[in-house]
Amino acid sequence: MLTVKYGKPSEVVEKFDSRVEPRDDISKMLEVKMDGCKYHTTYDTEKGSIQLSIDHGGIMTSSYVPLSYFDNINGKIIREKAIDDL
Repeated sequence: MLTVKYGKPSEVVEKFDSRVEPRDDISKMLEVKMDGCKYHTTYDTEKGSIQLSIDHGGIMTSSYVPLSYFDNINGKIIREKAIDDL
């Protein structure tokens, strides 16, 4: 649905740290739980970026799919204030 709304993603990452790339979804999710995989897709818009990823809270916890929004307008204001503090 994000691709339909925002078009082609600006970045897609599916990177496994293991020597052998997992072949099925169960093996891929095990790599996520073991912190051996990075999954995220980023969409850039005029107002900022949207990132969909797969993450985990630890080996004994469930994995989850966060949808993060990065606001360019407020981010710019915060950066300008931080520069003034330097």
